[in-house]
Amino acid sequence: MVTLHSRRLILRHFTDADLQPFLGYRNDPEVARYQSWDGCSMGEATAFIRIQKSMQWGIPGQWLQIAIALRETNLLIGDCALQVQENDVRQATIGVTLARSHQGFGFAREALSSLLDYVFFELGLHRVSANTDPQNRPAWTLFERLGLRREAHLSQSLWFKGRWADEYLYAVLRQDWIRYRADHPPDSLQPPPDSSSEPR
Repeated sequence: MVTLHSRRLILRHFTDADLQPFLGYRNDPEVARYQSWDGCSMGEATAFIRIQKSMQWGIPGQWLQIAIALRETNLLIGDCALQVQENDVRQATIGVTLARSHQGFGFAREALSSLLDYVFFELGLHRVSANTDPQNRPAWTLFERLGLRREAHLSQSLWFKGRWADEYLYAVLRQDWIRYRADHPPDSLQPPPDSSSEPR
């Protein structure tokens, strides 16, 4: 069972105690705006947590949702997504979701930094990618602050909630993350200057 610790956060498996806060942010239309889901029922949330709380980290081809909790209280405030590619286990895709009440405090940056440390330094991956809607400025601003580079702007590449949506593709290589960490060690992470840097 993997658990990651940062200055203010714990990244861990979901537990049964996470049910109510999970339902809270999953059913917030603002949080769901750029996500593949629109909401979540009690039954869906219960089934989700039952599956996720026992999943192993880094299984190729499987999407793992990693709970983000406050270190002081263990309160769930969001989750990270991780999928190691099935056809190339040296590469992975990541994502992040935060409850609206905890956006704007640098938690997303802190959580993804911990996750990137894990996949590059513990799993030994070569490349990590992330994608987002170009309209989701907080998300791609976050990726850029973490040293990911924009590799592509895919035009109308995804049928998404009744419309054709564009996608920005971002990525970072292991050697790039090593250089980033040399300039931004974990203890130096600071909240962003305003709430525009937190993803929905």
